[in-house]
Amino acid sequence: MTLREFLLDHLVHTFEKEAWQPPLADAIAGLNAAQAAWKPAEERHSIWQIVRHVTLWKQAVLDALDGRAPDYKALERADWHAAAGDEAAWERDVAALHAASRALRERVEASDDAALSTTAETYEGVPGQATAIRLARMATHDVYHSGQIRCLRSLQGV
Repeated sequence: MTLREFLLDHLVHTFEKEAWQPPLADAIAGLNAAQAAWKPAEERHSIWQIVRHVTLWKQAVLDALDGRAPDYKALERADWHAAAGDEAAWERDVAALHAASRALRERVEASDDAALSTTAETYEGVPGQATAIRLARMATHDVYHSGQIRCLRSLQGV
């Protein structure tokens, strides 16, 4: 198995296709805006906030791969804001998550092992890491949040 094949398998099975764990796309499927915005307590995050969080950081990975390493502190300031709205707003955020995930998968599909082994800057002024490691860690981040979303769904009875 090549590094490219491994990463593609990992990206597919953490976001869209069930294997050992429920993928993130399945965790958010079928939810409406009210379910996505629900929080078990004021200080907790909603599913909608988690979707925006994951999208933000996936986009940061894409930006870094395009040579535009984002500012880490700016990303932190943009993260975890309240999330609510109508069905159209929820669907736009879900579509943005799917688009970022698809773009990352397509990036790996278009790469070879040499490209995936190169070191890329992660955040502005932060030492880089191998592209393959960055992508594998990002995909594992999906699984972590998929579990949170499954728990929030369960608490709501959905």
